[in-house]
Amino acid sequence: MGDITSKQDSFSVEFLRLFVVHQKPIYAYLLAMVHRPSDAEDLMQDVVALMWEKFEEFQTGTNFGAWGITIARNKVLEYHRRKKSEYEFFSEHLVEYINHIASEKLDQMDDQVKALQQCLLKLQDNDRGLIQIRYEKGMTIKQIAEQMQRPVMGMYKVMARIHRSLMRCVRLTLNAWEMQG
Repeated sequence: MGDITSKQDSFSVEFLRLFVVHQKPIYAYLLAMVHRPSDAEDLMQDVVALMWEKFEEFQTGTNFGAWGITIARNKVLEYHRRKKSEYEFFSEHLVEYINHIASEKLDQMDDQVKALQQCLLKLQDNDRGLIQIRYEKGMTIKQIAEQMQRPVMGMYKVMARIHRSLMRCVRLTLNAWEMQG
């Protein structure tokens, strides 16, 4: 029984880890295809439920985002068939084209995320700590400055420097990978 529970737990953790990274692009795809946030949110719930149900079929090491977009595309096609009388229906060719473009963008995003992760590790501990406070804890720059008892404008300058450094590192890393590949 313990082995089954731990296997389910690791299964759940892996699904959540992948989903959190790809949630926004999948939702953006849905919103682009249906144009109504409430409909996109409903579809997102259906997509997540189906992704969870079919997660055993997902091939580890392949593009989770592209897999999710494929599931989303099928849900969008169902949605448009149901709503055909209310809304203008996108042709399946257009949906396929958008799916192709979305998959390419997700591949690029995956590479950018991997490069960013590497670049974050190269930051000095203080700078990495500021980035973590800003983005993981969701604090504003003003709140960080107040907490650290530093001038707000000075903190904006520090964060701008860190962002420039990260952007430069990501760009160089992606270029290096492109040269290798």
